[in-house]
Amino acid sequence: MLELMKDLLNITNTSKDNILNHYLSRAKNAIQNYLNYDDEEIENKFQDEIVDLAIFWYKNKNNTGTIQMSQGSRSMTLERGIPRHIKESLPSPCIKVVG
Repeated sequence: MLELMKDLLNITNTSKDNILNHYLSRAKNAIQNYLNYDDEEIENKFQDEIVDLAIFWYKNKNNTGTIQMSQGSRSMTLERGIPRHIKESLPSPCIKVVG
């Protein structure tokens, strides 16, 4: 997944590997929690979505905690959590019944 992420970001050296691996790990955990999966194969099943989410967070790392921003006549609203376009490519979350 790291190599795919680096290809998509046009990163050719290893200087940012630790940072990229951090975002990949966070993305995997977020998707696993969103889907309520205990499956250890989540990396294989949802590799594209994990990479997409990691890239989204990497590109927006300077906007952490920002929901809406305005500069003059321009404004931008950022999504929280997993963006809708990534959620739409995932299956519906599993519902766990406890009792």
